[in-house]
Amino acid sequence: MAIQRAGFAALSRKLARPRSCVAHACHLVPGPPSMGLLRSCRHASQSSKPGDAKEIMSSFPNSWVEPEALYEYAEHTDLTNASVEDGQYVDDEFARDFGKRNLAWRKRIVQDNPGIFDRIGRGQKPKYLWIGCCDSRVAAENMVGGSPGEIFVHRNIANMVMSTDANLRAVLHYAVDYLQVEHLIVCGHYDCGGVKAAVTNRDHTPPVENWLTHIRDVYRLHQQELDIIEDEDERHKRLVELNVIEQCLNLFKTGDVQRRRCYTAQRPEQYKCAYPRIHGMVFSPSDGILRHLPIDWKEYMNKWKDIYQIYDVSDPLRSYMAP
Repeated sequence: MAIQRAGFAALSRKLARPRSCVAHACHLVPGPPSMGLLRSCRHASQSSKPGDAKEIMSSFPNSWVEPEALYEYAEHTDLTNASVEDGQYVDDEFARDFGKRNLAWRKRIVQDNPGIFDRIGRGQKPKYLWIGCCDSRVAAENMVGGSPGEIFVHRNIANMVMSTDANLRAVLHYAVDYLQVEHLIVCGHYDCGGVKAAVTNRDHTPPVENWLTHIRDVYRLHQQELDIIEDEDERHKRLVELNVIEQCLNLFKTGDVQRRRCYTAQRPEQYKCAYPRIHGMVFSPSDGILRHLPIDWKEYMNKWKDIYQIYDVSDPLRSYMAP
């Protein structure tokens, strides 16, 4: 009981804070897709007078209350008396900046594509799964002028596809089996910090070091080709490219991809070819150009099919499972 009372007391103190201390009790949450607005989320009882724990708990609404649009919060927030010492001014200034940017983005999107938020508010049906790097310069939608709802995205350091990465595997499974995307894209980029770190002889300590080990394995597989390249920058670029190719191969090794390709290949009346298709590409931050990386799938599959092929189109009873 003592622990329970202490918990209610802490909750009471938190909810009874004055409304001016918004930034410490709010989150930036996406509004409904049909609106395209970011919203500032406050506790429903924050503006009420402090009371005991039971009164506070009973003041919660019995239905969802739409948060305030972030741009509206930004418009009426007065920073004149905001405290700098506790970070309130910085937080509110950030919210104001993002609110204005969200409003400008929404106006531009609606002007170019009227009704888009009504459409994506009803659900998503992307054709592409994009696996890219976390680098701030390589957002998928920016590079191809993508619209909301067009590209399903997963990003990590150095655009890796690892069978032990539960996050990536969950994304891939959902994209292939449920969204039924038609194209899987692995996109690397030159000047990749993860690839550069992997070729330095130092311990970056876990969990980063654990991650970089897989990039070092790519170097090991292609060491003969890479060591011949004399220029360090050119060697880095080629390692970026080879890493993308290896991650594309890793995609094909998965049961999710092979199962879906087997399913679609057996239905020529519904599908033009086996889906999903796998594409490797690399982005150059210095000129903004996406470059195609050719992958000789026939050569790789003839070489490694006895090891990695799980599903066989020629033997559907043994290897086929409908998604």
